[in-house]
Amino acid sequence: MSRKTKYFLFSYLLFAIVVVFGLIAAKPFQSFKVKEQVTNERALNKLGYLNLAGNVKYVGMLKCKECHDDIYQTYIRTGMGKSWGLANPFKSSADFSGGKEIYDKKTDYFYRPYWDGNIMKVEEYRKQDGIKVFSRTETVDYVVGSGQHTNSHLQLRNGYLTQVPFTYYTQLGILDFPPGFEDGHNVRFTRKIGFECVSCHNSYPVPVQGSINKYNSIPLGINCERCHGPGELHVRAMKSGEFVDMKKDIDYTIVNPRKLPSDLQVEVCSRCHNQGNAVLKEGKTFFDYKPGMRVTEVFDVFRERYQNDEDAFWMETHPERMKRSKCYIFSHNNPDMDPMNCSTCHIAHISFKETSIDAFKAKCLNCHNPRTAVVCTETMANRQSQDDNCMKCHMVKSGAFDIPHVIISDHDIRITNKWKGPIRSTKEIPTGSFLGLKCMSNNKPDKLILARAFILHYEKFNALPAILDSAYHYLSGLDKELYLEDWIHYFYLKGNSIAVTQMLEGAKRKYLKSAVNYYHVGQSYANLGVHSKAIYYFSKALDMEPYNLEYHNKLGTSYLALSRYDEAKKQFEYVIMQDPEMTIALNNLGFICLLRNDLLNAENYFSKALSVDPDYLSAELNFAKIFIAKGRLEEARFYLTGLLKKHPADKQVNQMLDLVIRELTNR
Repeated sequence: MSRKTKYFLFSYLLFAIVVVFGLIAAKPFQSFKVKEQVTNERALNKLGYLNLAGNVKYVGMLKCKECHDDIYQTYIRTGMGKSWGLANPFKSSADFSGGKEIYDKKTDYFYRPYWDGNIMKVEEYRKQDGIKVFSRTETVDYVVGSGQHTNSHLQLRNGYLTQVPFTYYTQLGILDFPPGFEDGHNVRFTRKIGFECVSCHNSYPVPVQGSINKYNSIPLGINCERCHGPGELHVRAMKSGEFVDMKKDIDYTIVNPRKLPSDLQVEVCSRCHNQGNAVLKEGKTFFDYKPGMRVTEVFDVFRERYQNDEDAFWMETHPERMKRSKCYIFSHNNPDMDPMNCSTCHIAHISFKETSIDAFKAKCLNCHNPRTAVVCTETMANRQSQDDNCMKCHMVKSGAFDIPHVIISDHDIRITNKWKGPIRSTKEIPTGSFLGLKCMSNNKPDKLILARAFILHYEKFNALPAILDSAYHYLSGLDKELYLEDWIHYFYLKGNSIAVTQMLEGAKRKYLKSAVNYYHVGQSYANLGVHSKAIYYFSKALDMEPYNLEYHNKLGTSYLALSRYDEAKKQFEYVIMQDPEMTIALNNLGFICLLRNDLLNAENYFSKALSVDPDYLSAELNFAKIFIAKGRLEEARFYLTGLLKKHPADKQVNQMLDLVIRELTNR
């Protein structure tokens, strides 16, 4: 630690009167009340940056623009600056001309995005003999992605953010499903976009407390403060005239990533460019990381590993791949060199598209030149065939393991002949057996983090029994009382409802730390038919997350099971007030009306549910019950016969049809 930093810390901690930023030319703060702003003593870390304190506020990019307009104008043209925007022709890179559509053969749905003036819409439909037999149209609100690789699409309904089931892959001009929607996993318009997703693809939104995907406001594009930290202190200092001579000193009111140690500079980029299964540390949220910290202070990132997977890499693995390269390793082991990091080649404020190839080559030639005797040994003919571009040969273009139809540069800078072959997806590269999960952010994750990593991976990505077995391996060394929530989560995923309930009943403490654990216990009691206890735990979950519509549905269902119809109706009505297209709530409201012989409203609710999901069997069966309740048995028979063609193996359809046929026979 330098004398200057020690003096700075000493002055602040003992006197809390002035903040000294330099020993020679720094002007003392008079109007800038740092003490009132920095109340968290942990903010005065070894780096000394005051804006790492937890109570320093974000001010937004437009506030930065007031003084840094030149940087702002170039930055908004970068991939980060264009990462998130409104779904309009100005933002979108997609080409929908010619009525392009995509088809999901598993669900028999077609999707056709189109422009209605300046409004982006998408039609979901089915065809039979060339004629549409089902159609649903939704409006698209946001485009995610700069357009360099993709544009994905989101919908905002009453503040709830969900993904729309189509992506435009800009490099190849392909309209296809988003990653995770393919191979029978199309969840249509219901994939929730939670804080984890938004926290990398955008600036920090303002979430509604007690929700998982509801927002009060959503910004447009990754802003300055994602890399510099919250700007409140810096803005106040500048307005107070407390300027710092950056040639002589560091402005400790805001993080300048280039002033960070090289490894912490990489951490700033790794926060989002090292994605996978992110496991939060205890008490942390995805909003807690700030530049100058290590990612592992907030969460750890895990990815699947396979035998022989050196070249089968994921899209966002640039820091990991860079660290494998000889350039990175050599520079970090040579005290005479500046350690390589992301900013060695990339200028965060300027789009790489606006940076000349010669500028990137110059970065290579800083080290690879006759002076260092480390020069290119490839033949000039081969070099010229690649425009004498170092990156074409040493940063091979490839597809990605997790995202289709994209071409990226492998940041494992190396000598290889792979540039001579065709570009292909890394999914096509043969790999061996599944080896487990690897932590990309921490070389020594503890047992608890490892257990949680396998639990979350099983739940979110890959439901292999071996993954849950690995979770048990790490959990088995942890105290069941101390780590009650993790054990409950494990048994819930195992489908062992008895173990879940016994776990809590046998524990000394009866409170749980999260809404999702209360939900796990509530659902376990519901599975066992003990709805009185399920109601208690679903209610506890809603105390913590009152805007979680799934919890409201579950609570209403348990009320319904106990014939407490008014209480159930209240829950379902709240759900459709928040989301008018939530089919399960519509169906349950219709069922309550059916029980009360309110057939008109029952039919309306069932019809609405089926207009959203024409394959919702429970609503279809309930609709048939209306015909039966009205004594229109021939219509019921005709309707159920059609259902039997759609669901030939379903017992309920067969039983109901048999019942109707017997009634008609006995007339």
